[in-house]
Amino acid sequence: MAGQLAVDFGNAYTVLAYWRRASRQAETLYLPGVTRPIPATGAGQRKRVFAAPSLIAYGEAAGECLIGQEAVESNLAERVFHDLQYDVLTGKRVYNLVGGRPLCGHDMARDYLALLLRRAGHALGLGSETALTFTMPLAACKSAAIWQRCRQWLEGTVRQAGFSRLEFIEEPWAAAWGAGMQIKPGEYYLVLSLNDAFIETAMIQAVNQAGGGSKRHIRVISYASDWLLADGDDPALQQAVLAIIRQGLREAASLGVTAEYLTGVVATGSRISAKLPAMVQQLFPAIALHGQRPWTAAACGAVLLTAGLAGCGYLRDRYTLRYLAGNSYQYRELVAQGTFYPSEGPVAECVIRASYDGQREFALWLYRNEDQCVNENNPLILVTALPAVAGQEVIHVKASLDGAGQLVVTAVELASGNAVANRIIAAKLI
Repeated sequence: MAGQLAVDFGNAYTVLAYWRRASRQAETLYLPGVTRPIPATGAGQRKRVFAAPSLIAYGEAAGECLIGQEAVESNLAERVFHDLQYDVLTGKRVYNLVGGRPLCGHDMARDYLALLLRRAGHALGLGSETALTFTMPLAACKSAAIWQRCRQWLEGTVRQAGFSRLEFIEEPWAAAWGAGMQIKPGEYYLVLSLNDAFIETAMIQAVNQAGGGSKRHIRVISYASDWLLADGDDPALQQAVLAIIRQGLREAASLGVTAEYLTGVVATGSRISAKLPAMVQQLFPAIALHGQRPWTAAACGAVLLTAGLAGCGYLRDRYTLRYLAGNSYQYRELVAQGTFYPSEGPVAECVIRASYDGQREFALWLYRNEDQCVNENNPLILVTALPAVAGQEVIHVKASLDGAGQLVVTAVELASGNAVANRIIAAKLI
């Protein structure tokens, strides 16, 4: 495996993402024993993602510690420490005697993340000069003092992990791009982050073009946060979420920025429930919610921005497949407008029939809104081993979308069962 590593260090979970060149997609990194598979939450999401619980457990001996899922499954329950990011953000320093050493939350968080980075670097084959990208939490984006504290802490963590270079991207900016919302300078959007027992929301304005490095990309117009006690889909939790959003909107409105300015809403975090879209729709009936990747949007978006890639998004148009029916051409919708890419599995399936006796070649002509052929100069030609008779079902086609918005086709000849296309790019749809 190879690719730029991005780290979204959270109070409950930490997500590591990298750019897989073979699939042209940002993917979460699996580390045996450390990360855990996370059930898919978005509609049509079948691919599992991985995250490491932000926990560290210390043994009796100096330097002996377990992180992530290892800590969850350890027998060191009395020496498992959590809320690591919270201590870094607040500057809180309460010391515990652990492994013969007095350690505060800053130290434990550094031990946790440094060990996680070392394991990730080994898994990806990264050298010490590799630039690691970190998302800056929403709280740090609104406060220069917290930003500086996080920056200094991350610089020390990277050195402890054996690396020497790092870059920063604001978490709300990365999350927007990772969720498929390609923000333009000057546009406003709302970020809702719901993690563990803590909720944050902010009205954001984009102020610069996308890119890596330490350049700032956003301005925080308003910010509201609170601790949450309710669980799951408890109505109390839903009301608390709505109350925090309204609080942030009131603060923004006092500065002259109302909900009508919003381009979209981005939802992230480990506690984004299936009921969230309906809740958000109550407040923003005409504004799109980008919440298909609540766990991984920030980490994957950071990878895309650092690499200068637009590796996800939503199709702006519908795409159809043209076919011959009798003496005239007809169109069948293949991919709907608004489909998210990269897709988690097929976005369309169809069966191709023969138009005449003896036919062995079948061209896939793809149209945008039935009026513009997108692969006129280079259609995908599927060739079968056996000739067909008119009207015969000949080829079963499955199509998916990669991180570049390209339609990727796999096709099987029904009569023989042989593959006639295996993940062949048919056309770019954006």
